[in-house]
Amino acid sequence: MRSDSISIRPGVAGVVVNDEGNILLHKRRVEHAWAPPSGAVNPGEDVRGALKRELREEACLEVEIDRFVGLYSDPAFQVVDDPAGDSIHFVTSLFACRVSDGRLEGSDEGLDWGWYEPEGLPDPLLPYAERWLTDTLAGHARPVVR
Repeated sequence: MRSDSISIRPGVAGVVVNDEGNILLHKRRVEHAWAPPSGAVNPGEDVRGALKRELREEACLEVEIDRFVGLYSDPAFQVVDDPAGDSIHFVTSLFACRVSDGRLEGSDEGLDWGWYEPEGLPDPLLPYAERWLTDTLAGHARPVVR
């Protein structure tokens, strides 16, 4: 992490399930590990709109948002390096989602894309992805803040 170029940004992420109950993951280009789709909130967007845009752009999927899982800001998990080598501290709103339309066509933002059974997730998962998946699958009655 280059502290001279760290910035903080609002982010969104979705744990997306299909009709079979499988979870959408992609292998990230920078870390070469698996995670749910995520991205930044652009100026003028709300978090729900940003998540739906990200999933449309990255995976060609339309989703329904079922619930807000939590807000994640712990720098131990939420600071990531972008392809340019800059470090970004994301404050991420995580949502549980289900596919409402479309067929998975993963963008080049991921090295690979796929649907995985919750009991058969690929290795390695990014540390923040493990936390997001654990919290989503736990089905907490109230959102978590981490």
